[in-house]
Amino acid sequence: MKENKVWYHADDFGVSIEQSKRILTCYTDGALNSISILPNVDDLSGALALLNEVDADCKIRRVLHLNFVEGKPLAGAQTVPLLVDKMGFFDKSFETLLMQSWTAGNKKCTMLKQQLCAEIRAQLRAVTQDYDFQITAIDAHQHYHMIPMIFDCMMKVLEEEEFRPLEICQIRVPVDPINIAFSVRNRPQKMLPINLVKWLILKLLSIRNCKRLKEKGIEVPVFFGILYTCEMKWDIVSILLPKYKEYAEQKGKSLELMFHPGNLTTEYELPDRRRGELRAFYMSDNRFFEAECLKTLKRTDLL
Repeated sequence: MKENKVWYHADDFGVSIEQSKRILTCYTDGALNSISILPNVDDLSGALALLNEVDADCKIRRVLHLNFVEGKPLAGAQTVPLLVDKMGFFDKSFETLLMQSWTAGNKKCTMLKQQLCAEIRAQLRAVTQDYDFQITAIDAHQHYHMIPMIFDCMMKVLEEEEFRPLEICQIRVPVDPINIAFSVRNRPQKMLPINLVKWLILKLLSIRNCKRLKEKGIEVPVFFGILYTCEMKWDIVSILLPKYKEYAEQKGKSLELMFHPGNLTTEYELPDRRRGELRAFYMSDNRFFEAECLKTLKRTDLL
Protein backbone atom coordinates (compact mmCIF):
# COMPACT_ATOMS: atom_id res chain seq x y z
CA MET A 1 0.00 0.00 0.00
CA LYS A 2 1.25 3.49 -0.83
CA GLU A 3 2.47 5.43 2.17
CA ASN A 4 0.63 8.71 2.55
CA LYS A 5 3.27 11.31 3.23
CA VAL A 6 3.11 14.55 5.14
CA TRP A 7 4.97 17.23 3.20
CA TYR A 8 6.35 20.07 5.28
CA HIS A 9 6.86 22.38 2.36
CA ALA A 10 8.70 25.65 1.77
CA ASP A 11 7.71 27.92 -1.11
CA ASP A 12 9.96 30.42 -2.89
CA PHE A 13 13.32 28.61 -2.70
CA GLY A 14 16.05 30.30 -4.72
CA VAL A 15 15.15 33.99 -4.40
CA SER A 16 18.72 34.53 -3.18
CA ILE A 17 21.54 32.30 -1.99
CA GLU A 18 21.26 33.73 1.52
CA GLN A 19 17.52 33.07 1.61
CA SER A 20 18.04 29.54 0.25
CA LYS A 21 20.52 28.81 3.03
CA ARG A 22 18.01 29.96 5.62
CA ILE A 23 15.32 27.72 4.12
CA LEU A 24 17.62 24.69 4.17
CA THR A 25 18.26 25.11 7.90
CA CYS A 26 14.60 24.12 8.22
CA TYR A 27 15.66 20.77 6.70
CA THR A 28 18.88 20.22 8.62
CA ASP A 29 17.41 21.47 11.91
CA GLY A 30 13.71 21.01 11.32
CA ALA A 31 10.87 19.06 9.72
CA LEU A 32 11.17 20.48 6.18
CA ASN A 33 11.06 17.73 3.53
CA SER A 34 9.73 19.52 0.44
CA ILE A 35 10.61 22.72 -1.44
CA SER A 36 9.49 24.52 -4.58
CA ILE A 37 12.07 26.37 -6.65
CA LEU A 38 11.50 29.61 -8.51
CA PRO A 39 13.02 28.89 -11.93
CA ASN A 40 13.67 32.45 -13.11
CA VAL A 41 15.84 33.66 -10.23
CA ASP A 42 19.20 35.37 -10.74
CA ASP A 43 21.30 32.45 -9.50
CA LEU A 44 19.37 29.25 -10.19
CA SER A 45 22.56 27.22 -10.59
CA GLY A 46 23.86 28.43 -7.22
CA ALA A 47 20.60 27.67 -5.43
CA LEU A 48 20.40 24.15 -6.88
CA ALA A 49 24.07 23.48 -6.15
CA LEU A 50 23.42 24.47 -2.55
CA LEU A 51 20.40 22.17 -2.41
CA ASN A 52 22.35 19.23 -3.82
CA GLU A 53 25.14 19.84 -1.34
CA VAL A 54 22.78 19.77 1.63
CA ASP A 55 20.48 17.06 0.22
CA ALA A 56 22.76 14.84 -1.84
CA ASP A 57 20.40 11.84 -1.48
CA CYS A 58 17.36 13.77 -2.75
CA LYS A 59 15.34 13.20 0.41
CA ILE A 60 13.62 16.53 -0.11
CA ARG A 61 10.66 16.48 -2.48
CA ARG A 62 11.48 18.86 -5.35
CA VAL A 63 8.73 20.95 -6.87
CA LEU A 64 8.66 23.46 -9.70
CA HIS A 65 7.27 26.83 -8.57
CA LEU A 66 5.94 28.23 -11.84
CA ASN A 67 6.36 32.00 -11.76
CA PHE A 68 4.32 34.58 -13.67
CA VAL A 69 4.40 37.10 -10.82
CA GLU A 70 7.83 38.73 -10.74
CA GLY A 71 11.21 38.76 -12.38
CA LYS A 72 11.78 38.26 -16.09
CA PRO A 73 10.44 35.42 -18.26
CA LEU A 74 12.80 32.65 -19.24
CA ALA A 75 11.31 32.49 -22.73
CA GLY A 76 12.41 36.09 -23.27
CA ALA A 77 10.30 39.24 -23.13
CA GLN A 78 10.12 39.37 -26.93
CA THR A 79 8.51 35.92 -26.94
CA VAL A 80 5.88 36.69 -24.29
CA PRO A 81 5.10 40.43 -24.69
CA LEU A 82 1.57 40.02 -23.32
CA LEU A 83 2.97 38.94 -19.95
CA VAL A 84 5.49 41.70 -19.31
CA ASP A 85 5.91 45.47 -18.97
CA LYS A 86 8.18 47.74 -21.00
CA MET A 87 11.16 46.74 -18.86
CA GLY A 88 10.57 43.06 -19.59
CA PHE A 89 9.31 42.15 -16.09
CA PHE A 90 6.17 40.13 -15.37
CA ASP A 91 3.37 42.58 -14.62
CA LYS A 92 0.02 40.77 -14.89
CA SER A 93 -1.99 40.37 -11.71
CA PHE A 94 -3.91 37.23 -10.75
CA GLU A 95 -7.16 39.15 -11.33
CA THR A 96 -6.13 40.31 -14.81
CA LEU A 97 -5.25 36.83 -16.02
CA LEU A 98 -8.34 35.37 -14.39
CA MET A 99 -10.56 37.82 -16.29
CA GLN A 100 -8.77 37.00 -19.54
CA SER A 101 -9.53 33.31 -18.95
CA TRP A 102 -13.17 34.12 -19.64
CA THR A 103 -12.55 35.65 -23.07
CA ALA A 104 -11.49 32.42 -24.74
CA GLY A 105 -12.73 33.42 -28.19
CA ASN A 106 -10.71 36.60 -28.22
CA LYS A 107 -7.74 36.64 -30.66
CA LYS A 108 -5.54 38.27 -28.03
CA CYS A 109 -6.43 35.50 -25.59
CA THR A 110 -5.33 32.90 -28.12
CA MET A 111 -1.99 34.66 -28.42
CA LEU A 112 -1.72 34.86 -24.64
CA LYS A 113 -2.23 31.09 -24.34
CA GLN A 114 0.55 30.48 -26.84
CA GLN A 115 2.85 32.74 -24.84
CA LEU A 116 1.91 31.07 -21.56
CA CYS A 117 2.76 27.67 -23.06
CA ALA A 118 6.10 29.02 -24.28
CA GLU A 119 6.97 30.32 -20.81
CA ILE A 120 5.86 27.13 -19.06
CA ARG A 121 8.11 25.13 -21.40
CA ALA A 122 11.02 27.45 -20.67
CA GLN A 123 10.55 27.18 -16.90
CA LEU A 124 10.26 23.39 -17.06
CA ARG A 125 13.42 23.17 -19.17
CA ALA A 126 15.31 25.41 -16.77
CA VAL A 127 15.05 22.87 -13.94
CA THR A 128 15.00 19.64 -15.96
CA GLN A 129 17.24 19.95 -19.02
CA ASP A 130 19.68 22.47 -17.59
CA TYR A 131 19.98 21.21 -14.00
CA ASP A 132 18.12 17.87 -13.72
CA PHE A 133 16.17 19.08 -10.70
CA GLN A 134 14.21 15.79 -10.58
CA ILE A 135 10.84 17.39 -10.00
CA THR A 136 7.85 15.23 -9.14
CA ALA A 137 5.29 17.96 -8.51
CA ILE A 138 4.26 21.44 -9.65
CA ASP A 139 2.74 24.46 -7.96
CA ALA A 140 2.96 28.17 -8.73
CA HIS A 141 4.00 31.45 -7.17
CA GLN A 142 0.88 32.99 -5.61
CA HIS A 143 -1.10 30.06 -7.05
CA TYR A 144 -1.34 31.40 -10.61
CA HIS A 145 -1.56 27.82 -11.91
CA MET A 146 -5.14 27.69 -10.60
CA ILE A 147 -6.25 30.31 -13.15
CA PRO A 148 -8.15 28.25 -15.78
CA MET A 149 -6.16 29.51 -18.76
CA ILE A 150 -2.80 28.89 -17.06
CA PHE A 151 -3.95 25.53 -15.69
CA ASP A 152 -5.01 24.35 -19.15
CA CYS A 153 -1.74 25.54 -20.69
CA MET A 154 0.23 23.75 -17.97
CA MET A 155 -1.63 20.50 -18.55
CA LYS A 156 -1.20 20.84 -22.32
CA VAL A 157 2.56 21.30 -22.01
CA LEU A 158 2.91 18.39 -19.58
CA GLU A 159 1.24 16.14 -22.16
CA GLU A 160 3.81 17.05 -24.82
CA GLU A 161 6.29 14.33 -25.73
CA GLU A 162 9.22 16.32 -24.36
CA PHE A 163 7.77 16.47 -20.84
CA ARG A 164 5.91 13.16 -20.49
CA PRO A 165 9.00 11.41 -19.06
CA LEU A 166 8.83 13.74 -16.04
CA GLU A 167 5.80 11.78 -14.83
CA ILE A 168 4.55 14.59 -12.62
CA CYS A 169 2.55 12.81 -9.93
CA GLN A 170 1.28 15.69 -7.79
CA ILE A 171 -0.09 19.17 -8.47
CA ARG A 172 -1.07 21.50 -5.68
CA VAL A 173 -4.67 22.55 -5.25
CA PRO A 174 -4.33 25.14 -2.47
CA VAL A 175 -7.72 24.77 -0.81
CA ASP A 176 -7.82 23.83 2.87
CA PRO A 177 -10.76 21.72 4.05
CA ILE A 178 -12.35 24.70 5.78
CA ASN A 179 -14.47 22.68 8.18
CA ILE A 180 -11.31 21.50 9.93
CA ALA A 181 -9.99 25.00 10.48
CA PHE A 182 -13.35 26.09 11.91
CA SER A 183 -13.73 22.99 14.08
CA VAL A 184 -11.29 24.36 16.66
CA ARG A 185 -12.88 26.62 19.22
CA ASN A 186 -10.88 29.51 20.63
CA ARG A 187 -8.42 29.45 17.75
CA PRO A 188 -5.16 31.14 18.79
CA GLN A 189 -5.40 33.59 15.91
CA LYS A 190 -8.20 34.79 13.68
CA MET A 191 -8.01 34.15 9.96
CA LEU A 192 -7.27 37.25 7.95
CA PRO A 193 -10.19 38.32 5.73
CA ILE A 194 -7.90 38.40 2.69
CA ASN A 195 -7.08 34.72 3.22
CA LEU A 196 -10.76 33.84 3.36
CA VAL A 197 -11.28 35.68 0.07
CA LYS A 198 -8.33 33.78 -1.46
CA TRP A 199 -9.79 30.51 -0.21
CA LEU A 200 -13.18 31.21 -1.78
CA ILE A 201 -11.72 32.12 -5.18
CA LEU A 202 -9.40 29.12 -5.22
CA LYS A 203 -12.20 26.82 -4.06
CA LEU A 204 -14.34 27.86 -7.01
CA LEU A 205 -11.45 27.38 -9.42
CA SER A 206 -10.58 24.00 -7.93
CA ILE A 207 -13.85 22.40 -9.03
CA ARG A 208 -12.94 22.29 -12.73
CA ASN A 209 -9.22 21.76 -12.17
CA CYS A 210 -9.63 18.78 -9.84
CA LYS A 211 -11.78 17.00 -12.40
CA ARG A 212 -9.00 17.25 -14.95
CA LEU A 213 -6.35 16.09 -12.50
CA LYS A 214 -8.45 13.10 -11.50
CA GLU A 215 -8.85 12.14 -15.16
CA LYS A 216 -5.06 12.24 -15.57
CA GLY A 217 -4.40 10.25 -12.40
CA ILE A 218 -2.46 13.11 -10.81
CA GLU A 219 -2.65 13.21 -7.01
CA VAL A 220 -3.92 16.28 -5.19
CA PRO A 221 -2.64 16.21 -1.60
CA VAL A 222 -4.81 17.56 1.18
CA PHE A 223 -3.67 21.14 1.71
CA PHE A 224 -3.01 23.17 4.86
CA GLY A 225 -1.85 26.73 4.36
CA ILE A 226 -4.22 29.11 2.57
CA LEU A 227 -6.37 30.12 5.51
CA TYR A 228 -3.24 30.97 7.49
CA THR A 229 -1.00 32.09 4.62
CA CYS A 230 2.21 33.55 6.08
CA GLU A 231 0.80 32.86 9.55
CA MET A 232 1.85 29.20 9.89
CA LYS A 233 3.24 29.66 13.38
CA TRP A 234 3.66 27.11 16.12
CA ASP A 235 0.57 28.08 18.13
CA ILE A 236 -1.61 27.53 15.04
CA VAL A 237 0.11 24.52 13.47
CA SER A 238 0.42 22.58 16.72
CA ILE A 239 -3.35 22.71 17.25
CA LEU A 240 -4.53 22.11 13.69
CA LEU A 241 -1.93 19.64 12.36
CA PRO A 242 -3.33 16.54 14.16
CA LYS A 243 -6.78 17.30 12.71
CA TYR A 244 -5.42 17.75 9.19
CA LYS A 245 -3.40 14.53 9.46
CA GLU A 246 -6.45 12.61 10.60
CA TYR A 247 -8.49 14.02 7.72
CA ALA A 248 -5.80 13.11 5.15
CA GLU A 249 -5.57 9.58 6.54
CA GLN A 250 -9.33 9.16 6.25
CA LYS A 251 -9.13 10.30 2.62
CA GLY A 252 -6.13 8.07 1.90
CA LYS A 253 -4.11 11.05 0.68
CA SER A 254 -0.87 12.84 1.35
CA LEU A 255 -0.93 16.11 3.26
CA GLU A 256 0.97 19.26 2.32
CA LEU A 257 1.64 22.10 4.75
CA MET A 258 2.70 25.32 3.01
CA PHE A 259 5.27 27.45 4.79
CA HIS A 260 7.12 30.58 3.70
CA PRO A 261 10.34 30.42 5.70
CA GLY A 262 13.54 32.16 4.64
CA ASN A 263 12.85 35.86 5.06
CA LEU A 264 15.00 38.31 3.12
CA THR A 265 17.08 40.65 5.25
CA THR A 266 18.40 43.18 2.75
CA GLU A 267 16.99 45.09 -0.20
CA TYR A 268 19.48 43.69 -2.71
CA GLU A 269 18.01 40.19 -2.31
CA LEU A 270 14.63 41.28 -3.72
CA PRO A 271 13.85 39.96 -7.24
CA ASP A 272 12.11 43.22 -8.23
CA ARG A 273 12.85 46.17 -5.94
CA ARG A 274 10.23 48.35 -7.65
CA ARG A 275 7.35 46.49 -6.02
CA GLY A 276 6.71 47.44 -2.43
CA GLU A 277 4.05 44.79 -1.83
CA LEU A 278 6.57 42.07 -2.61
CA ARG A 279 9.13 43.69 -0.33
CA ALA A 280 6.69 43.36 2.58
CA PHE A 281 5.93 39.75 1.56
CA TYR A 282 9.57 38.67 1.49
CA MET A 283 10.86 40.66 4.46
CA SER A 284 8.04 39.88 6.88
CA ASP A 285 9.07 38.71 10.34
CA ASN A 286 6.43 36.00 9.97
CA ARG A 287 8.84 34.10 7.72
CA PHE A 288 11.22 33.82 10.66
CA PHE A 289 8.42 32.51 12.89
CA GLU A 290 7.35 29.98 10.24
CA ALA A 291 10.95 28.74 10.06
CA GLU A 292 10.97 28.40 13.85
CA CYS A 293 7.74 26.39 13.65
CA LEU A 294 9.38 23.91 11.25
CA LYS A 295 12.32 23.56 13.60
CA THR A 296 10.08 23.11 16.64
CA LEU A 297 8.09 20.40 14.85
CA LYS A 298 11.21 18.25 14.61
CA ARG A 299 11.51 18.26 18.40
CA THR A 300 7.94 17.09 19.02
CA ASP A 301 5.83 13.99 18.48
CA LEU A 302 3.55 15.76 15.96
CA LEU A 303 5.51 14.56 12.90
